Amino acid sequence: MRKILILLLVAAFAAGAAFAHGGKSHQLLGTVKELHENHLVVTAINGHEATVALTPSTQYEKDKKPAKRSDLTAGTRVSVQLTEDDKSAVKVKIGKQDDTHSEHGDH
Repeated sequence: MRKILILLLVAAFAAGAAFAHGGKSHQLLGTVKELHENHLVVTAINGHEATVALTPSTQYEKDKKPAKRSDLTAGTRVSVQLTEDDKSAVKVKIGKQDDTHSEHGDH
């Protein structure tokens, strides 16, 4: 029993150390709920909402090509590369419109 407990503690520590990687960015996957001049609200795939700042240096990409902020709309699926503090977008990869969030409702 003691060996199992030690193994679980070591595994938990290793997972925490891997998550706390310094200098690396994090990623947020979800759907744009709201789009504002300097930030967007994303509903993550786990249902939680996250507000992400958009800065002048934020890059946009759609179909593996450079895109513009104006290509973002509410209901669009996105993959957001975040800064280390998870507050600002480094890059926003713009996907397809999420039909479940369309303004026209279910058809």
